[in-house]
Amino acid sequence: MRTLGNLAELIDAELIGDPEAVVRQARPFDSALEGDITFASDAAYRAKIERSAASAIIIAPPAIDSARNLLVARNPKLAFARAVGLLHGKSYTPLGVSGDLAVGEGSVLGEDLSIFPRVTIGAGSIIGDRVTLHPGVVIGEGCRVNDDTVIHPNVTIYANCEIGSRVIIHAGAVIGADGFGFVPDEEGRQVKLLQLGRVIVEDDCEVGANCTIDRGGFGDTVLRRGVKLDNLVQVGHNTELGENTVVAALTGFSGGTIVGRNCIIAGQVGTNQHITIGDRATITGQAAVTRNVKPGAVIGGIIPAEDHRRWLHKQALYSRLPRLNERVARLEEIVRRIGQAKADEE
Repeated sequence: MRTLGNLAELIDAELIGDPEAVVRQARPFDSALEGDITFASDAAYRAKIERSAASAIIIAPPAIDSARNLLVARNPKLAFARAVGLLHGKSYTPLGVSGDLAVGEGSVLGEDLSIFPRVTIGAGSIIGDRVTLHPGVVIGEGCRVNDDTVIHPNVTIYANCEIGSRVIIHAGAVIGADGFGFVPDEEGRQVKLLQLGRVIVEDDCEVGANCTIDRGGFGDTVLRRGVKLDNLVQVGHNTELGENTVVAALTGFSGGTIVGRNCIIAGQVGTNQHITIGDRATITGQAAVTRNVKPGAVIGGIIPAEDHRRWLHKQALYSRLPRLNERVARLEEIVRRIGQAKADEE
């Protein structure tokens, strides 16, 4: 619960209204009631402000004349996100260490921990202060998990991985599994190329549910500070994701992909091995990135779903394109010769 005057200061917004009005929670625009704060995300919601029962509404400039309490912010969604954190965020309270914790020899545990039942920590690992490990978490040998990190149920972190401070790893994620490295022998049998690198997840990253981040083959796989992964993202061996890059669900990075800082990678994107995506690039959904991407570029290209028979007809036409191209080339040559002959006659 906060007064609007206090909240406006904390979320960097201009208050137009009663600074002593109190808000208790954040709610969506259409369901917000007295005591709630919400935000008008676009013009359609701005037009309905007078009908809202919310105690306060966050809007983008310019300010408008209204009987409602308004908080004017240059980025209303960001201001709303900060308000949600202030109103609903919970201060950390250590819950202690479960009596059935399995911990290997030489491991070091920090202070003020919250370790739930059925957690396993391998030998020689270091767990920082105020770390939360939910049920079923497995941390391998020689790992490091730094301060204020939260690891949700059934996450597996293989040996020799390093997790930074204030990291959130959601349920079912697997960090440090072997990269996909095999070499065929003389008879075509696949010989495993041992993966000797690590995974390093730097401070303030968030890893979604059921993500998989493979260890490096010889060097390391690295998520730089502030990277955010949606659910079901695959990060191949020796990939590096730059600071503050965000990645939507079902994206897969082939081994050795280098992604710059502040990039936006949409859902179902795939990359070739060993390509580089420059800083601030945007890759739109379902794009297959086969070559390097320049900084700041916007790359896309998908085939939307359509009627199946129409799609089959197009596939049949695609198979004929090489022959059609040859025919067009021959026709162009005939036209050129006719044109040349007429020019000679003149």
